[in-house]
Amino acid sequence: MRKQVFAIVALVAMMSMQGYAEAMDERNDNDTLVINYPRKVTIITGDSLQTIKVDGRHDDYDFRYENTIQLVDSNYVSDVNINSDRWDFGLPFSLKKKGSQGGECDEEITMHLGIGRNEALGAPNGMDVSVGVSWEIFWTMLQWDYKTNKGRDTWSVGFGVDWRNYRMTGHQRFVKDNEGNILLTTYPEGAEPQFSRIKVFSLQVPLLYSHRLARKFSLGIGPVLNWNTHSSIKTRYKVNGEKYKDTAKDARVTPFTVDIMGTIRTPLLDFYVKYSPCHVLNTTFAPKFQSLSFGIYF
Repeated sequence: MRKQVFAIVALVAMMSMQGYAEAMDERNDNDTLVINYPRKVTIITGDSLQTIKVDGRHDDYDFRYENTIQLVDSNYVSDVNINSDRWDFGLPFSLKKKGSQGGECDEEITMHLGIGRNEALGAPNGMDVSVGVSWEIFWTMLQWDYKTNKGRDTWSVGFGVDWRNYRMTGHQRFVKDNEGNILLTTYPEGAEPQFSRIKVFSLQVPLLYSHRLARKFSLGIGPVLNWNTHSSIKTRYKVNGEKYKDTAKDARVTPFTVDIMGTIRTPLLDFYVKYSPCHVLNTTFAPKFQSLSFGIYF
């Protein structure tokens, strides 16, 4: 019985609100709320509480409307929020601040993870870097996004770390000589090569722009600034069944490099591609090659 009374009260309240909106509409069209093509409508009903939530509309993907009606001592209390100016947690890895102007999400703090493969472009003969076993993992630990044009355009700046390796599985290996030069040489006679790789660790600052073309579909591009702070060489092989491992620190990388990064966001998966016009290694001491990576972006 209580549920039926509450439902009647809620219906009367909604009719009263509609009549009020129509009355106000005669005075000012801007006081009438019309939501065309919402992407999600949620209605939560309890013994003494009903909440209606509307997410998105035809001209604003991040629009949010919320109306709560509560039955208190045979009276109802209505609370309406439209894009309230508050921080609101979202998934995955995001913290949003809803703007009050135009229903757009003005600011957003996010984290991102990229997992992909590396390729060495312009490498000298014999430096056969295998894309299938050369990995890149980068983690943007903190990224600030500012959205304009009703959330269609996003400008971002972030800070993160990047780990890349360039692995050869053929008959050449990386060696660091006594003068600090990085050389390509063959394995010892009779050796069974496993791999030889150069690993580079970087601190990075992405500066990105993205444009939403449709719901959950957007394209992004921008530079990524890298400070390459650590590098190393590791080689593994066998001789007559005995395992050998050669390592060396400081692979003489270029201290500062720039990547051009592009992103594609889709409803199913997000992808990235990065190209660096800079040489990965310091060409005074090491072979010349550039980096191309691509993979999945979260």
